[in-house]
Parts: sequence; C-alpha cells; structure tokens
Amino acid sequence: MRTLLKSAVIALSLAGASIGAANAATGFGFAIGPDGARVTVNEGYYYDRYHHRHHYRYPSDWRRYNHSMGWYRDHDNWWRSHDWYR
Repeated sequence: MRTLLKSAVIALSLAGASIGAANAATGFGFAIGPDGARVTVNEGYYYDRYHHRHHYRYPSDWRRYNHSMGWYRDHDNWWRSHDWYR
C-alpha cells in the first residue's frame, strides 16, 4: 500500500512538471501591471525586414481592447502603462 501511494505521488508530480513545461514552451504567463495587477499574456514573434526574429508579449484577451496586434509589438512595456487596456 505504501509503495502504491509513493508511486501515485511520483506520477502526479511528474504529470504536473510536464504540464508546466508545456506552458513554458507555448509562451503563456503573466506580467505584473500597474498597481500590482497580474495580466495574463501570450508570447508572439515576428521577423523584421532583415529576417531577425523578435519576441513580444500581448494580453491573452487582446481582442477586447482597442489595439491591434502590431501595437503590442511596437510598445515593449505596454503592461506598465496605466492606459494599455483602452
């Protein structure tokens, strides 16, 4: 019984670690916004005219706000601004 319980705990911890690694690979996370608010973000990338790859973060519900996806690329620290959601 003790061996079964130990193996169940190990299996659950490995499953949790693999889920955490999958989230890190897809770029999900959060940023600390104004007044300590947590903003859920996704990570995207684009290539410039010199074929250099650039990463940027945007809110996961970006369609709710009045900014296009390009706006988040051009404003590096958008989550620190008090009016990013307008």
